[in-house]
Amino acid sequence: MDVRQATAADLDAVVDLAGIVDPPSEGTDVDRDYYANIIEHGRLVVAETSGIVIGYSGAIPAGDLRHLADLFVHPDAHGRGVGRELLDAVWDEPVTLVPRQTFSSIHPSALPLYVRAGMQPQWPLLYVEGDPASVADTHLTVRDLDADEAADVERVWLGWDRIDQYRYWAARPGGRTFAVIEAETPVAVGCLSRSRSRYTLLHLAVVDRTLMTHALSAAATLATDSMLLAVAGPSHGVRFLVDAGWQVREHDIYCASEPDLVDPHRLIPHPGLL
Repeated sequence: MDVRQATAADLDAVVDLAGIVDPPSEGTDVDRDYYANIIEHGRLVVAETSGIVIGYSGAIPAGDLRHLADLFVHPDAHGRGVGRELLDAVWDEPVTLVPRQTFSSIHPSALPLYVRAGMQPQWPLLYVEGDPASVADTHLTVRDLDADEAADVERVWLGWDRIDQYRYWAARPGGRTFAVIEAETPVAVGCLSRSRSRYTLLHLAVVDRTLMTHALSAAATLATDSMLLAVAGPSHGVRFLVDAGWQVREHDIYCASEPDLVDPHRLIPHPGLL
């Protein structure tokens, strides 16, 4: 088995493997541009045997930490230590120098792998879906905002530069970067996309945790069909959405090498890109 840095020439194989190990939900497609984005702005490695890609992992920088975006191994290659080798290969610096984090699936082999790599389980990340009209509120104003401007606002609030990811999100089908405004001042920034079956709130950051539910209400006014988002278990947004009838479809587990790397009360994260 050879584990090496991925190139654009590997994208077809990575996308094919993604469709096998993590099939997209109805009405969505495996996103080739997602993996191209990781190659360009982070690190993507593949494991191959006899010229066939049997696994891959990717990580991106987020401020002073590294976020593991994906790690998948073909079912036929499970139990051979492929995941461990991919995880070791994807980091460009040791954990003692750069903190690490990821959203672990509930696959039986995933969480033990990340724990052994020094990332402890912290809280669940819940994927919830519902009718945006059930929470939509025009108390706050929503305005379109250039991706670069949105990234600048978030950098001031949370201390990291996400400009590359905002540009990626804005380029998604139906991508729309926006700001939630109160008294002419941004209190949240984020991005929404539109697939064939639903809207997805890809990312949302708020200036203060007390404004999360208000920001969600404002963002919901941009959607006309079912909306999906990933909300941290500790967030006030969980109770807010569940009380409105939204359904928890599945969940991952946030794991990190240090506590408090991100504030779960101020962020609706993108599972792969944060």
